[in-house]
Amino acid sequence: MSAFPTPTPADNNDDLRDFFDALAADPSDRHGRADVLLRHRLRILDRHAQLAPSDTVLDIGCGDGTHLRALADRIENGIGVDLSQEMIATAQRRASHPDLCFRVDNAETLSTVPAGSVDKVICVGVLEHVLRPRRVLEQAARVLKPSGQFLALTLNGTYWWYRLADRLGLPTRHLSTDRRLRPAEGRRLLEKSGLAPEVGFWDFVPSGDLPSPLPLLCRFFDRIGRPASNASFRGGLRLHGRPA
Repeated sequence: MSAFPTPTPADNNDDLRDFFDALAADPSDRHGRADVLLRHRLRILDRHAQLAPSDTVLDIGCGDGTHLRALADRIENGIGVDLSQEMIATAQRRASHPDLCFRVDNAETLSTVPAGSVDKVICVGVLEHVLRPRRVLEQAARVLKPSGQFLALTLNGTYWWYRLADRLGLPTRHLSTDRRLRPAEGRRLLEKSGLAPEVGFWDFVPSGDLPSPLPLLCRFFDRIGRPASNASFRGGLRLHGRPA
């Protein structure tokens, strides 16, 4: 039986770095079969980011580089940045494609990425952990070319399970600073960051954080909520933006 997460206290980026440095030894997906979930996320990236063979793609919060490695043969160049030195070290060890580059960088500053230098920015499972998501989106807008696109997959703050768990006092956060954006909040962040906003949902069930049979119930509600894009039943929030 899966247990509810035990939140790790965090106050600053050093705490976030320490948390993800510790995870680097075992960055496996805790919400189901890693290969199945990766294919699912790649389908979303294909559909909404519209990746092209000539693209330079920046992955903010790349972790161990899983997404860029999967995309390497379909893009021109891939740049992965992460706050965690251990995650970047793992990504560099596992990188086998000459057009992939991984380096330590803060998502809120992106000091190693020049303005207007990338075609696509992806950010998967990261915005819920960063301390200042607006700064991350502002940096994404800065480094994008005028024709570029930004795509983030994060958690939906209006999801029925998260709202119910908060009322019952059940833990749902891995870091004490974790946040879940509501659709309207995500739209405002995109707009204020200089990105023309498109907000939608994606299929995400936090299976690794739930005792059985709650994941089955979450999947059932997700299927009900898909046709009408019912925010209460969708676990994942998709933020898509283009330079305005």
